[in-house]
Formats: sequence, C-alpha cells, structure tokens
Amino acid sequence: MFVMKRYLTLLIVLFHVACNKTDFLDDKPRSSLIVPKTLDDFTKLLDNFNIINLSGNTLAEISSDDYYLPDLKTWEGIYVAEERNAYVWKADLYEGVEQIRDWEDPYKQILYANIILEGLEKNTEKDQSRAAWLKGWALFVRGFALFNLTQQFAMPYDQSHSDQILGVPMRLESDVTIKAVRASLKENMDQVLSDLKQAESLLPDKSPGLDRNRPYKSAANALLARVYLAIGSYQEALNYSTKSLGLYDKLMDFSLLSSTATTPIVQYNDEVIYSCYPSAVSSPIFGTYRSATTTLIDSGLYSTYHDDDFRKSVFFTISTIYKKPMYKGTYTGTTRPFTGLATDEQYLIKAECQIRTGDFEAGIATLNKLLLKRYKTGYKPVAAESRDIALVILKTERRKELVFRGLRWQDIRRYNREGDKITLTRKIGDREYRLEPGSPLYALPIPDNEIRINGMQQNIR
Repeated sequence: MFVMKRYLTLLIVLFHVACNKTDFLDDKPRSSLIVPKTLDDFTKLLDNFNIINLSGNTLAEISSDDYYLPDLKTWEGIYVAEERNAYVWKADLYEGVEQIRDWEDPYKQILYANIILEGLEKNTEKDQSRAAWLKGWALFVRGFALFNLTQQFAMPYDQSHSDQILGVPMRLESDVTIKAVRASLKENMDQVLSDLKQAESLLPDKSPGLDRNRPYKSAANALLARVYLAIGSYQEALNYSTKSLGLYDKLMDFSLLSSTATTPIVQYNDEVIYSCYPSAVSSPIFGTYRSATTTLIDSGLYSTYHDDDFRKSVFFTISTIYKKPMYKGTYTGTTRPFTGLATDEQYLIKAECQIRTGDFEAGIATLNKLLLKRYKTGYKPVAAESRDIALVILKTERRKELVFRGLRWQDIRRYNREGDKITLTRKIGDREYRLEPGSPLYALPIPDNEIRINGMQQNIR
C-alpha cells in the first residue's frame, strides 16, 4: 500500500530523530534504519499524540447536518478541495488530490500498531505486565483506526448481508510490500471486535488521569459499545456501555461551568475517557469552530435546547457578525474539536440500548441521570409512554449532547439503516444539494492513488 510504504520510512526517520536515548542511538550509529525494539521504544511510539490520537473522521463530520455555511462566498473560500466538496457531497470529492488525511492517518496508526505487536513477540524484557499493557494499547489503536475507516470509506453495516458489502483493506502485519485488497465489511468488523476484545482483556483497570491519550479498560469497553451500536448489536452495546460505566462513570455538573468563558470546558474534565482530535485540526470548518466565525449551528438543532439547559450557553456563542449561534463547547479546552471517548456518550449508548432491547423505562431513567447534570435546579425528568416516544427523545438528546463530536455522520447512517429516512440538504446561492437515504455517497471514495497502485475496486459514486 502506497500510504504504508511512505509512512514506514517516515516512522523510522522520525523515531530516529525523536529518540533521545544515547545508548539506543549509539547501538547502530551507522545504520540508516533504526527500528524500535524495546518496551520504552514502543511506549514512545504509542505516546505520539499527533499520530496515534487523530480520529480521521473530518470529512464525515463536514458532511453531516449540525452546521451550515452562511453564503456562496464562504463556501467558495474553503481552500481544501475535499472539505469544500464534502460539504455538498460531491461525487468527485478529491479533484485529483491524493494525500487524504482521513485515509492516511488511520493507516499510519495501524502501521505503528503492527510494528509494535510484531516487536513485542520478539522482545525478551522481563516486565511482562508492561508488555501486556503495550500489546493491549496497540490492539486498541489498530481496532479504533480500522473502525474509523469503515465509518467513512464503506457503506453502513447491515447484518443481513455484511459479508457482501465492500469494506476497507486490512493490514495485520507491517510488511508494506503485501498488496492491499479490500476485505468485506463483515471481515473488517470481526477484526475490529477481535482487536478490541483482546485489548480489553490486557489493558489495566485505571481511572483516567492526565494520561488520557492512553487507553485503559474503561476506554476499551466504551469503544466496544460504540462499535456494537454502529452495527446494530444493541444487547452487546448495552453490555459494554454498562461495563465501561461500571469502571468509570463521572459526569460534569454544567451548573459549575462558566457559560461566558471562551473555553467553558477544560481539557482533562471528568468525562473524558480517551482523548482524540480529528485529523484536519486546521480545517476551516471542522478544525477550528471557535475561530471559524462562518461555521454556524443548524437552526433546527439549536432550537431544541431549552433556556434552562446549560448546554445552550456552554456549547454555543452568538456570532457578532451573523447573529447566529456558533460552537464553543469542545472537550479539549482549546479550539480543537474532541472526537474521543467520554462518559456522556456511554450514558446515551446505555439508554438507547435499554430502550431498543425492550426496557424503555430503564432507558429514560439512564438518560435522566445525564440530563440532571445539564439543566438548572428544578429540572423535571423526561418521561415517555412508549418505546417509540422514548427513542425519539433519546435521539434528540443524543444529537444535542454529542454535537461536533465526530459521531453525527455515523448516527445518520445507522438511523437510515433502521428506516428513519433522513434526507440532508444544503443550499448554496441558488442551488440546493440533497443527500438521500441509502445513497452510495455515504461511502467516501478511496483515494485515487490507492486504486491505481493496488487495483482495488472503487466505491460507487
């Protein structure tokens, strides 16, 4: 795979430069390739936040419906072709651009993970507990990366024929000379689940601290819950969200946050389980919402926040130019969006799956535990008289809570699979663009250089 070859060389060069251990550098002073071998080496690779902790779902979020651009001039001014085109679901998404970060970054993570997993098999150091932790960490990284790829570059998972849906290439070893071929989506998801379940068994049980770039058992369970939700296995998603919350369940009290602050939510807040940012952190749309003064919140979404809901003022500020709401509520404490794992998502997954598996009253009770931390004193718990009503409430609250977290595209895809028939629309100037349910445009195209070099089948556009 072209991407893997390029980044294998880059990895080794960067590792050579970044490694400050004199003995390591002196071991092969004349060698042009310095290959990581020790547990310390593997830890340094996995601690590289700007490689490992990028979620690679920028184009998906840009394609979703939580925001809009105010006019034609603003849209035409987006200098990144694939981002400009993703906004209107253009068939020719890349316009000849071949280095697509949403594709390259996850495969870079997979390469790192494979090098570490292979290195651990050869490592003879005596600290077996640390080796097991690193193996779990690498498996978590590989599983997360592969899952993120499927959510953009394959059609939505359908249990009735997942073995017939084209997935993405799976790289399970670091040998970059092996030709990349597309697996089925079922094979992709089976591998994701296998990696994450192994990771869950190996990762230590530790509450999140200042090292939230590192996954622990609660993170593996949280990610398994997200994956099972995406494929429609609601009982399994319920099981893993319950396990994750059993290990770590803290919620922020939004009444204690400053709604007038530019950054109301700090980076290492109580809810973050595992930190991730989107790949294109400098994106004029998804990368810097608070400084992107032309990224405006969908009016229908904004209208769902009650005045007694602290999220209305914690998540949003009003544009001085357009007098419309803009987003400011990221969980990173900076202008960078948050696309990692957090406890609020786990409460929502648990609530949804309780509703879908037949206990809608328990689902509403779980939802109220979250909402109690979001509303002013005197909050009246939501209630539902039926499963269908409970599910409508849940979906509304999920969208409100997880705005700009890189999950809306995944949700639209799975809701449409369940029959919701969500049609997305954009209006730019005098032209209206539409994305219909089930459209092949829900799978982004694989970069042209990968198709050309490996001869794999392109997604229908």
